[in-house]
Amino acid sequence: MNALGRDSGDVCSEVLWEDAERAFCRLISDGSDCDRHAFMPVVSGIGHSNQGQILRLVHEYELKDHLDAAWALRPVELVREAGQTMLVVDFAGGAPLDRLMHHAMETGLFLRIATAMSAALGRLHGRGLIHKDLKPANVIVDSTTERVWLTGFGIASRLPRERQAPEPPEFIAGTLAYMAPEQTGRVNRSIDSRSDLYSLGVTFYEMLTGRLPFTATDPMEWVHSHIARQPINPSERLTSIPVAVSGIVMKLLAKTVEQRYQSAAGVESDLRRCLAEWNTHGRIHDFAPGGRDAPDRLMIPEKLYGRESEVASLLAAFDRTIAGGGPELVLVSGYSGIGKSAVVNELQKPLVPPRGLFATGKFDQYKRDIPYATLAQAFQGLIRPLLAKDEEELGRWREALHEALDPHGLLMVELVPELKHIIGDQPPVPELAAQDAQGRFQLVLRRFIGVFARPEHPLALFLDDLQWLDSATLDLIENLLTSPDVKNLLLIGAYRDNEVSATHPLVRKLDAIRQAGTALQEIVLAPLDRDHLAHLLSDSFRCGPERVAPLAQLIHGKTSGNPFFAIQFISGLADEGLLAFDYEEGRWSWDLGLIRAKGYTDNVVALMLGKLNRLPSATRKTLHQFACLGSSAGFDVLRMACQETIEELHDHLWEAARAGLIFRSNDGYRFLHDRVQEAAYLLVPQELRAATHLRLGTLLAEHTPPEKREEAIFEIVNQLNRGAHLINSLAERERVANLNLIAGRRARLSTAFESALKYLHAGLGLLSRKTWERNYELMFSIEYLVAECELLTGDLPAAETRLAHLAQRASCRHDHIAATRLRIALYTTWDKSDQGLAVFLDWLRRDGTVWSIHPTREDAMREYERTRALLGSRQIEDLLDLPLITDSEVLDTFDVFLEAALPSFYFDEHLASLVVCRLVGLSLEHGNCDASCFGYVWMAFFSGPRFDNYQDGFRFGQLGYDLVEKRGLIRYQARTYLCVGSLVIPWTKHPASGLELVRRAFDVAYRNGEIAFAGYSLERSITIGLAVGDHLAEIQKEAEDGLAFSSKAQMGLVHATCSAQLGLARTLRGLNARFGLLDHEGYSERDAEHRLASEPNLGLPEFYYWVRKLQARCLAGDHSAAIDAALNAQRLLWRAAANFEAADFHFYAALARAAACESAAPGQKQLHLDALAGHHKQIEVWSEHNPVTFESRAALVEAEIARIGGRVLDAQDLFERSIRSAHTHGFVNNEAIANERAGCFYAARGFEKIAMTYLRDAHDCYLRWGADGKARQLEQLHPRLLAGKAIPEPGASIQTMVEHLDLATVMKVSEALSGEIVLEKLIDTLVRTAIEHAGAERGVLILARGDEFQIEAEATIRSDRAQVEIRRTNITAADLPGSVFRYTLRTKESVLLHDASGDNPFSADDYIREHRARSLLCLPILKQTRMLGMLYLENNLTIGAFTPARMAVLKLLASEAAISMENARLYRDLAEREARIRRLVDANIIGIFFWDLKGRILQANRAFLLMLGYDEEDLSSGRIRWTDLTPPEWREREDQTLVPELKATGRVQPYEKEFFRKDGRRVPVLIGAATFEEDAYQGVAFVLDLTERKRAADAMREVQTELAHANRLATMGQLAASIAHEVNQPIGAARNNAHAALRFLARDPPELAEVTEALECVVSDTYRAGSIVGRIRDQVRKAPPRRESVDLNDAIGNVIALVRGELSKNQVVVETHLAEGLPQIRGDRVQLQQVMLNLILNAIDAMGGVDASERKLVICTESTPSEGQQLVTVGDSGPGIAPADLDRVFDSFYTTKASGLGIGLPICRSIIDAHGGRLWAGADQTRGATFRFTLPVLP
Repeated sequence: MNALGRDSGDVCSEVLWEDAERAFCRLISDGSDCDRHAFMPVVSGIGHSNQGQILRLVHEYELKDHLDAAWALRPVELVREAGQTMLVVDFAGGAPLDRLMHHAMETGLFLRIATAMSAALGRLHGRGLIHKDLKPANVIVDSTTERVWLTGFGIASRLPRERQAPEPPEFIAGTLAYMAPEQTGRVNRSIDSRSDLYSLGVTFYEMLTGRLPFTATDPMEWVHSHIARQPINPSERLTSIPVAVSGIVMKLLAKTVEQRYQSAAGVESDLRRCLAEWNTHGRIHDFAPGGRDAPDRLMIPEKLYGRESEVASLLAAFDRTIAGGGPELVLVSGYSGIGKSAVVNELQKPLVPPRGLFATGKFDQYKRDIPYATLAQAFQGLIRPLLAKDEEELGRWREALHEALDPHGLLMVELVPELKHIIGDQPPVPELAAQDAQGRFQLVLRRFIGVFARPEHPLALFLDDLQWLDSATLDLIENLLTSPDVKNLLLIGAYRDNEVSATHPLVRKLDAIRQAGTALQEIVLAPLDRDHLAHLLSDSFRCGPERVAPLAQLIHGKTSGNPFFAIQFISGLADEGLLAFDYEEGRWSWDLGLIRAKGYTDNVVALMLGKLNRLPSATRKTLHQFACLGSSAGFDVLRMACQETIEELHDHLWEAARAGLIFRSNDGYRFLHDRVQEAAYLLVPQELRAATHLRLGTLLAEHTPPEKREEAIFEIVNQLNRGAHLINSLAERERVANLNLIAGRRARLSTAFESALKYLHAGLGLLSRKTWERNYELMFSIEYLVAECELLTGDLPAAETRLAHLAQRASCRHDHIAATRLRIALYTTWDKSDQGLAVFLDWLRRDGTVWSIHPTREDAMREYERTRALLGSRQIEDLLDLPLITDSEVLDTFDVFLEAALPSFYFDEHLASLVVCRLVGLSLEHGNCDASCFGYVWMAFFSGPRFDNYQDGFRFGQLGYDLVEKRGLIRYQARTYLCVGSLVIPWTKHPASGLELVRRAFDVAYRNGEIAFAGYSLERSITIGLAVGDHLAEIQKEAEDGLAFSSKAQMGLVHATCSAQLGLARTLRGLNARFGLLDHEGYSERDAEHRLASEPNLGLPEFYYWVRKLQARCLAGDHSAAIDAALNAQRLLWRAAANFEAADFHFYAALARAAACESAAPGQKQLHLDALAGHHKQIEVWSEHNPVTFESRAALVEAEIARIGGRVLDAQDLFERSIRSAHTHGFVNNEAIANERAGCFYAARGFEKIAMTYLRDAHDCYLRWGADGKARQLEQLHPRLLAGKAIPEPGASIQTMVEHLDLATVMKVSEALSGEIVLEKLIDTLVRTAIEHAGAERGVLILARGDEFQIEAEATIRSDRAQVEIRRTNITAADLPGSVFRYTLRTKESVLLHDASGDNPFSADDYIREHRARSLLCLPILKQTRMLGMLYLENNLTIGAFTPARMAVLKLLASEAAISMENARLYRDLAEREARIRRLVDANIIGIFFWDLKGRILQANRAFLLMLGYDEEDLSSGRIRWTDLTPPEWREREDQTLVPELKATGRVQPYEKEFFRKDGRRVPVLIGAATFEEDAYQGVAFVLDLTERKRAADAMREVQTELAHANRLATMGQLAASIAHEVNQPIGAARNNAHAALRFLARDPPELAEVTEALECVVSDTYRAGSIVGRIRDQVRKAPPRRESVDLNDAIGNVIALVRGELSKNQVVVETHLAEGLPQIRGDRVQLQQVMLNLILNAIDAMGGVDASERKLVICTESTPSEGQQLVTVGDSGPGIAPADLDRVFDSFYTTKASGLGIGLPICRSIIDAHGGRLWAGADQTRGATFRFTLPVLP
């Protein structure tokens, strides 16, 4: 019989009971009178049984021979009937225990049933089975006899021990509420018979108390409860429970198996004792449980011995990760088997989510070349649990993963394919250079880890067996640990220290990690000592340590304290009977003499070989294959390798699993330990191993589907390569080589270059030179990929040789180009640009173009003119629409030129010009591609400096930018942004306008992993900041960030540039040891100059360095050194002609030359003048094209030339122009320099006061720039600056540098003000602090109130204490000097009078005279340039009270006060706004609720709840969701349009919709919504109930409909006579024609032809009459409005036909101009005809008083396509409408007719309005009235 049994005639007649998985039924059998009983799976909602349930029934049936009907529902038969599987069992009666547990069970009954349960469980364990799902539903109790049977063996195990992987709780087999801690897979312990005892304890607890020991709301909470929570003692829940019974239950519920009962017999013994006492005495004496609990099976504890401190160190490291946030590395090392993995796995227990996440991966010595395989294994452990989450929680993870990985999710999907089930299919990632691709991969992986490693759930990532790690993973580990963006990660690595020497890559990498400052801790595990082994043996045998001490000493001597070896040794003794349980003595016994005599090996592998050799032959044979596959393998792979069925596989491996040598999981097997795998591998004879691997590889290749081959390629080739030398067939060797090529490509794409090389070399080893002729494509592909990986791993000589050979071997243009590109890249990397360009020019020559490696400027200009000629008459902007290139040969050409562009840029400026011009020319000839963006941008910054065409340069730059933005050519997006922002815009616009693009370049580059261009973007943004005069403190911070970034990325160019920029910022700020030097910590000019000069590839940063040194020396006044720096920069200028440093070079070199002229010898002076003129000429050229940026610079240099030439007036004008231009355009740095030079100019001519004015402005500008060091130098050179800023007379405000302040005072002032946010308290603190620290008698705080100022507070000194009074009054002459107040208000400058009564501009002020004021200070409080208020202080006791030091404190006070007051005001305004909003919400005028985009309503006011029939309880329970309130038709619209609008704009304009009320009815509402600025996923909405408004509107529409109907009836009544005439005409005609027909029939013979004609006329006349009647009926019937397509011309024609009689009667001529081909409109035909009818009849009435010959009605229609409307005009020749009445005629009941009601035109307008049109009246230019209306056409 097969596993699923036979078909039978059994029919289920009655379901006795059922649970979530299966039902227990009574069966009716054909031809049988006796009842049969069976379990069958519960049928799911779709009518099919769950396959897992069927498999569990099958498994239970397979255990029938191990079960006994005396204590189990023993399976009898497995049958199928009508597709239904049933497990027939022996059943003698009873019911599940859970049906008897309605409340707490009486103690006696409990003891009887519990004793029987323990006995049954003991029998089960005695048969070698573990139940694994023991619970009340799986215990059958006969309530009459109190007999017990066990059932539910669907997941029972025959193994003595099992390991549960830490799967998601939803996936773990068993029942969570009854599951032992070790069954959760999260406590580093195996499942054994004692796990059932825990479940028994949970069941006992429930029987005694009527409730479970724990409650939980989700699976993970159940797991946490079993692992970490302690249940309340049953006797504490119910005092009636005996303490002894409660103790038994609590011992069963112990978290660790060692503290539980060790056998069911021990439980049964204690329960029988309790039962006997209860039956005898009615009570139970307390006793220690487990007194007779002696297990007869050896159960070696799995807890750790002697590792307490190591585990504590790991937990402390994890706690630091939680607290500190940064990554930390912990390395656990020791000999194989020492317990490294066991120690680390102890972290799983405290890391149960949500506290933390734990992921683990293990390196395999036979799979070490598979890149990132171990990380993929670890990440799968993070991803798989997410797949079990509910949709809401999974949605949060999906959102986080998208945010982290987009747009490069494919990189992680290829690493962890399961990720695709969460984030879906991913788009291809852009192709990058190899180095950038590696950086991008590392960045994306860091972001992926960042999703899991967060403060709320840090991540512990354990990588085991690091001694076998691959180089790519090693690089990634370093990147993870040294990147500042990685947080909350604890990385734990374990390795065998005896296999990791000083030369191992891991050791070298650890040194680099330490140097980077990463927290690193090493834990070295030592062997166990004898005491630890004694403790282990004592726990195993449950005896005292002294008894096992001799045995422990023997085992320690054999195993040297290695835990794995010791445990295996002990197990071996038990297997051979040298350790045995003595039933007579009730303990374990052994004979040391026999053990010694046995002569056991002291080698663990030999011991394991012995164990393996004792296994059956079939088991050993299967283990051979398994060991060759690695440390673990899936069922399918093993079955294929062994060529066995799955049943045979499990049978053959059963003995190995039972012996604990391998573990079985849900989908595969794994070895217990590496040593077991090594021993199993040694069982394979040496001479057969290669053939075995070759066979396995071949099988894997054959049985792997083509679509999955690439995914499994590493497994395939790893096997094949171990036996590849046995392959003789040439075709087979090429096939295996091709598989290695696939593996190499995949490894290279994963940026695992060294692994790729190993596969590729393996492939090459299978080929010969003849392969070039036999299989050229394979040979070239492998050789090319080898060369690329050699280049990427730094083996440049090997790559050079290989590429030279490839260039010769290339048989087609594409391959030759590929080799050429790689050779150019090689030489560029190798700093041999000349050789790379020689290769390029050689290729170009082969293509028919001959260029010199050093072309002339004329050559460059010719190529430029050729490019202009190709452009022709097209505008540069037109190139945006060029077609995209698809020709592969053209794209190949682009790629070569693009590869040559960079080295040519550094090698020769004219060669670079040729390359760039040709790049653009290729686009002009063939179209656009990704490379075109780069070509256009390079042309942009070459056009100006090299071809003197700045405007075209900007246009080319814009073109490159537009190709990225508008055509989607984003391959070079980052570098395009960077070049436009930093190399194009600064030459044509204000440099600051390019800063945003440069920052976007950094974001894109960093996101894409283009680390080089991210670094370039950082240093270019600093260059722009220096150019525009950004505050130097910000520049310093950016430069420090750039240094950190470049150090991490190992970017020498960026590091050198940022170092010089940092030196300049620091020296100008006065932070360096000597002003003007660039030296700072870790950087010196001497070392920098030596390094830059010795490295040719750093020519560009060398130029930058000399420019920054020139700038620093020039500003320091060391003009000789500045000129030397300029000369050094001059020789490198060609390298950076397009960079803004070139502009700085010319500017500061010019200033240095100008300054040097003063003291130069005549001959030397001329050299300076010539150089100065050259610099000025260049700056003047730039100024003509970009005056915003360069006007101030050009004017200053020209001023210096005029000064030297003695042209004083010109110099004066030019200095002023320079200052004015710099100030206008915000260049504070240039403004400072120009002021300083002007000051020196006037000082040299003896105009001291004028000079000091300019120098003070220079001083102020330097301070605004943040150049405090330069400001101090000015103070030293011009001491009068320290006297303060002069106002008309002596007594001026004083500026004192920060170092003059008392630091404690400064700190106190700052803290006092910054700590206040309540405005009133801040005012009190400010005024009190001011008068105390300034030494004032009185102080007044004046604040702005709108456009006015008022006194806010006044402070005075009384009894040596400051008293503050809040006044808030207007300023009067009695409060302070009005003249001082007005001066400060207008100039925004301080007024300081040391003696106010003395001679000064303010001494005549009445206040000063009357109050005899002495010391006086009025200080403005400024926020940037906006005046917030003033601080007025006075001291009438002494003169000079306000000293310079106090002034400095007060200035700081005012600065702090400005910020704090603004913050306090904002806080107050915010509080007031919040209060107003809260009043609005609480007023319940309208409904208001707060929401989030997940559908939740977070808060709502009472008006909203009443509107929908809900109350506060509904709201607080979370049952109200706005998504549920919204009907489906509205929800769809909101999802498609309104929610995206809300996300994009932050608000949705009010719109009408419907909500469901609580009772299910709908309520119409008007709703508007807006998001909160700080959280775009939450917001507020207002809701108006439109029920009454809708009801009123419906009523109004009914009234209007009735009015319209009445109007139509009245109109038709008015037409009655005309209508009668119209109807009579066809009727009369029909009558006449009928008479004529009768006459024709009466003739003899009848004239039938005439009769026919007459009757046809009759028919026509009747149709005509019917049409008239039909038109009348349409107008008079009362029908609901309907919308349909209407031909407006046809409708108008019908109306004209209807009123033809009326027109004729009134002698009105109708003239129609109906446009042809009008599109149809959508509307109600009858209503629109009513409008026309009204307008026509009104016109007829209006023309009644006009001469009949002049009565004309004009009707026109026309279309206005631009507006999507039709226009209808009805004009008459009547008297017209007075202008004042043009609007009034549409008012209800307004009429000019004697008999009119005044409702016709209002009804007409309402009809047109309802159709979305407009009706209005106008006067004709000559005479009459004109009515016009518009209607929208159908879309």
